[in-house]
Amino acid sequence: MKNIHAALLAIALTASAAGAQADPHHKHRACKACGKVTNVYVTEKNGDGGATGVIVGGLAGGLLGNQVGSGTGKSLATVAGAVGGAYAGKHIEGRMNKVRTWNVKVRFDDGKTGTYHFRKDPHLRTGERVRRNDGTIVRS
Repeated sequence: MKNIHAALLAIALTASAAGAQADPHHKHRACKACGKVTNVYVTEKNGDGGATGVIVGGLAGGLLGNQVGSGTGKSLATVAGAVGGAYAGKHIEGRMNKVRTWNVKVRFDDGKTGTYHFRKDPHLRTGERVRRNDGTIVRS
C-alpha cells in the first residue's frame, strides 16, 4: 500500500510541475532580441549611370554639336556637345535605374530601437512582432 501512495504522490508532483510550466500567468524571461515594428517606409534614390549612358549621351551630344558653326568653332562645338551629352547621358541613365529601399523601424522589448534596411519588400507591417537574427530581423 505504501508503494501505491508513493507512486500516486510522484505522479501528483510531476503533474503539478508540468502544470506550472504551462501556466499562462507564469512569468517568462524577457526576449531582448524581440520587438515590435513601429514604422515601415520606402525611400527611392537615383541609381548609378553606367557606360551605356555616357556613350549614347556623348554620341548624341557630339552629333548635335557638329551641327553648329564651321571650322574651329564646329570642332569645339562637337567636343563640347560630346562632353555635355556624356554627362547628361550618365545622369539620365541613373534616373532610369532608381533604387528602392524598405526601412523598418523596431522598438525592442528591452527599450532599444533600431532601423533595418532591405532591398526587397520584407512584407513587415507596423505592429508586427519581430526578432533580431544574424544582423537582420525576422517575424517572430
